Amino acid sequence: MEDTERAKIVELSEKNFRLNKLYQEHQDLEIRLSRFEKRPFLTSQEQQEEKLLKRKKLLGVDNMMRILNSENHSASNGSGATHIHLNGQANARAQ
Repeated sequence: MEDTERAKIVELSEKNFRLNKLYQEHQDLEIRLSRFEKRPFLTSQEQQEEKLLKRKKLLGVDNMMRILNSENHSASNGSGATHIHLNGQANARAQ
């Protein structure tokens, strides 16, 4: 997720409960995933858990982007809306 997208999410999450919840879950998943990244070796069970967390994170990002695009579309009604896109990291699907 790009910094501009993150800033827009933080701004809109104050008014949008669903976006706020998704963003909090996203942050929690980032913390949990960072624990796996710090380890030199993962057991097969840990690898499965890591894949599950990555999938959840990507689903959350997709949902947040849908909300952002919806907010941008309804706020501008075609007057030069900023279209938020998923960057390469968010487009990648978990294995």
